Amino acid sequence: MKNYFTHTLLAASILVLSSTAVADPSSLSASQESLLQNAAQAFAQGDYKPAAAAFPLLANTYMGAWVGYWSLQPRLKTLTQEQYQQYSAQFPDGVAHHLLRRQWLIQLAHRQDWNDFTTVYQAGNKPDLIQLRCDAFRDPALQSTSVVSPYFLWRSAPATDHSCNAMARDSLQQGLITQDQLWQRLQQMFTATAFTAARQFAPYLNGFAGGQLTAVIDHPDQWIQARIQQYDHISWPANSTRLLELALLRLAASQPALAVQYVTQLQALDSSQKSRVLYQAAFQATRSFRPSAGQWYQQAYTTDPQLHPRPEVLAWMIRTAIRDGRWAMVSTALSLMDNAQRQDRQWQFWKAVAHQKMGQIAQAKAEFSTLASPWTYYGQLSMAALGQSLRLDRVSPELEPVALAALPENDSERAAIKLYQLGLYYDALSAWDHVLKNLAGPSQIRAAAHMAFQQQAWLLGIHASSLIPDGGDWKQGYVLPYVGEISDAAMRTGLHRAFLAGLIRQESGFAFGIRSNVGAQGLMQVMPATAAWLQAHIPAAANADLHSIRGNLVLGSNYLSLQQQNFGGSELLAAAAYNAGPGAPKRWLRSWTGPTQGPWAGPIFTANIPYQQTRHYVQSVLTNTVIYAAILDHQAQDIWPHWQLTPGQ
Repeated sequence: MKNYFTHTLLAASILVLSSTAVADPSSLSASQESLLQNAAQAFAQGDYKPAAAAFPLLANTYMGAWVGYWSLQPRLKTLTQEQYQQYSAQFPDGVAHHLLRRQWLIQLAHRQDWNDFTTVYQAGNKPDLIQLRCDAFRDPALQSTSVVSPYFLWRSAPATDHSCNAMARDSLQQGLITQDQLWQRLQQMFTATAFTAARQFAPYLNGFAGGQLTAVIDHPDQWIQARIQQYDHISWPANSTRLLELALLRLAASQPALAVQYVTQLQALDSSQKSRVLYQAAFQATRSFRPSAGQWYQQAYTTDPQLHPRPEVLAWMIRTAIRDGRWAMVSTALSLMDNAQRQDRQWQFWKAVAHQKMGQIAQAKAEFSTLASPWTYYGQLSMAALGQSLRLDRVSPELEPVALAALPENDSERAAIKLYQLGLYYDALSAWDHVLKNLAGPSQIRAAAHMAFQQQAWLLGIHASSLIPDGGDWKQGYVLPYVGEISDAAMRTGLHRAFLAGLIRQESGFAFGIRSNVGAQGLMQVMPATAAWLQAHIPAAANADLHSIRGNLVLGSNYLSLQQQNFGGSELLAAAAYNAGPGAPKRWLRSWTGPTQGPWAGPIFTANIPYQQTRHYVQSVLTNTVIYAAILDHQAQDIWPHWQLTPGQ
C-alpha cells in the first residue's frame, strides 16, 4: 500500500512530523503476509475459502481472530453452533469476536433456534442492538430474565424493526401488551409513516377497530367520509375516534392540506389529537417547502400548548421558522423540546440568530461567543455572525515523539492498522474505536493519531483527532495527503483546492481504496456509472482509471466542477449535488420559499435540506473547506463567501 503514496504527509505549513520513522509493528513472515492479503481480498468479495485455508498458519498471530472471522462470516447461513463455539473458545473477546457474535445471534433468531440463541446470548455482555434485545424477549428461556417490559422495548425501537414487531405480536398474544399500549404504538407508527408495519397489527385490535385498520391505511379519505355519514361531525364512539386520528395521520402523509381541513371541521377529536394531526401535517409539508407549513405549526401549538411532539417534528418546526422568518416560533419550539435536545448546538445557534433578528443584539452576541469555534460548523457560523474571520496559527511546535504520551503497542493497534492497510476500512474503524476507548485521555489519543498518520492510515488518524476537544489537534486532524495531486486536479478543473480537499476529507478520509456499500469508490467515492459517463463525455477524463489515486481525482474533480458550474459557482449547492445527485438540489430550489441572497440564505437553505445525510454532508464539507483554505492560503478566511446560494450577489 505504501507504494501508492508519492507525497509527504502534507505541506510543511500544515504538519511537520518527526523524521524518525516508526518501525513496522508486524511480526508476520513474508509467507504469512501473502496468505493474509489473499484471505482479506477474498473476504472482501464474499469468499471464505482462502481465509479458512490460511487460518491454521495465522491463528496464533495478532491477526488470527480476524482471519477466523473471515473464514466464518461469509457463510453465516450454513454455519453451525459448533463452529461458532470453537471460534469463541479460541478468541473469547476482541472486536472480531464481537462482530461475529452479534451477527450469529441475528442468524440464530432468524432460524428461531432459541436453545443456541440462549447459550450465545448468556455467554457475554448484552448486545447493544435493540433488535437482539427484542429477540431475547421472544426466547422463552430469556423472557423471564428481562428487566424491561416488552412495550418499553417496542416503543424504543424503530417503527419498522422486524424483530421488535415480531416480539410485540408474541407479547400481544400472551397478554403482555395492553390494548391501550397497542393504540399508543400504532399512533407512533402512523406518525413515522410506517404503515406497512402498522398493518400487521390489525388482527390484534379488539372488536370493530381490528376490521377497520386496513381501510384506514389504504383509503383514509373514504373511510373518514363514511364515518361522517355514520356519526356526523361531533359524537363518535371512543375506538372510532382513535381510528379517526390514525386516518388523519395517514392522510397527512400524502394530503396534508386535506387533513388540516378535516381537523378544522370535525369536533369529535380532543385538542391533543387535533394538535398531533396538525403537527404531522406541518412536518410533512415543510420538507417540500410548502408555505402553509409554518401556519400549521403555529395552529398546532395554539390548539394544545401542552402537547410535546416528537423531537424530529420540533427540529423541523425550527427549520420552518428560520425559512419563513418566524423568529418567535424558534423560541416556541425550543420550549417544547426536552433539555437534551434544547442544548444541542444547532438549536442554541438558531436561538442566537433569532435573538439577533428580533433586535436582542447583546444577548445574541453572548450566545454566539459561547458557540464560536474554528472547528465546528456552528462554531464557524457563530464567528461569522460576530464579524470574525478564521485565522489559524501556522507557527506551532513540531509533533516530536518525545512530546507525545506513551502509547504501548498492542495487538489491537497492530490489527487496526493492518486492516486499514489491507483495505478493510470499516473493520479497521471498528477495531480502531476499540483501541481509542481504552486510551487515557486526549494525550494518548493524540499519540494514537500520530501513530496512524505515520503508518499512512489517514482515516484512522482523522477519526482519532476528531475525539480531541476544542480543535486541540487540528494540525493532525486536517492532514492533506496527496496535496500535489489535489492541487493539480483543482487547477485543471477550476475548483478551489480547499473545497476539493474538504470534500475528499468528508467522502473518504483520504482512504484511497475505500468502497461504499452502494459501490462508490476511491478518494472521491465515484460511482462506476458516473465514471463511465465522464469518460465518454469529458475528454480530460477519457483515460482516467477509477481505481487509481490520480484517475479517481480526475473523475471526481471533473464531476464536482460540472456541478459547481451548473449551480452558478455555489460551493454549497455543488456539494449537495455531489452527494444527492444534481436533480435533488434543483428540485429543492424550484420549491424554495426562503431567502436566496444575503449571508444567511445559504445556512438557512442548508438547515432545510430534506435529506439528513446531505444536510450533514454539506455542513461538514464547507467547514472543512474554510479550514483548509486558511491552511493552504496562509491567510485569514472570510467565512460567509463559502455559504452563498448565489455567489457574487
